[in-house]
Amino acid sequence: MENPDLRKAMGMKSDQKGVRVQRVEPTAPESGCLQPSDIILSFDGIDIANDDTVPFRHGERIGFSYLVSQKYTGEKARVKVLCNSKIHEFNIKLATHKRLIPAHIKGRPPSYYIVAGFVFMVVSVPYLRSEYGKDYEYDAPVKLLDKHLHAMAQSPNEQLVVVSQVLVSDINIGYEDIVNIQVLALNGTPVKNLKHLATIVEECNEAFLKFDLDYDQLVVLETKTAKAATQDILTTHCIPSAMSEDLKG
Repeated sequence: MENPDLRKAMGMKSDQKGVRVQRVEPTAPESGCLQPSDIILSFDGIDIANDDTVPFRHGERIGFSYLVSQKYTGEKARVKVLCNSKIHEFNIKLATHKRLIPAHIKGRPPSYYIVAGFVFMVVSVPYLRSEYGKDYEYDAPVKLLDKHLHAMAQSPNEQLVVVSQVLVSDINIGYEDIVNIQVLALNGTPVKNLKHLATIVEECNEAFLKFDLDYDQLVVLETKTAKAATQDILTTHCIPSAMSEDLKG
């Protein structure tokens, strides 16, 4: 908040200093009290300067994030905030960053769901690494990398689901080249996570399965024949189940 015009537009007085909130994760505990463009004036009673620094050792200053790094998950912090020219104080419970693309899968086997040869999986850092190697941050699709770096989960159970690959069969002819493209919706219903996708496919009674994918791609399969073809495709590729254990039941 060093720019005087920005400070004036935000309703800051000449003696007020702080940093602007750029965005708030919808799943974070503080989403109920902090809003974008609020100004954080102090953290645990320590004033924050307009250049994002706080006092450190004698005569030295350090970035405000240093104060946050001293805290543990689950601890609370007292935050003074300027919102619409009014000062508020909140005791915020600190939590870990909820990534849309998780950094690890905690040792569990990867989740998957297969219908008509389409293999649906959840994107995680281990998945990207397995697909694109240790240089995945350079080689993975730009849209997935953008979500890896910048996207925020809108709900605690949101996952980024992709068509990982297509097991070639007569029923999916023309779709063979679809690889690692996000699934946005099925028959107009937005896909929340992999279990949600598996459920709405299994329960679908409409004539067609219409998958809306990223890059404006569309996959259409006749529901009855797609489901009927799945078992033969699994047998051909020696796959014991159409879905991972965590999706069953």
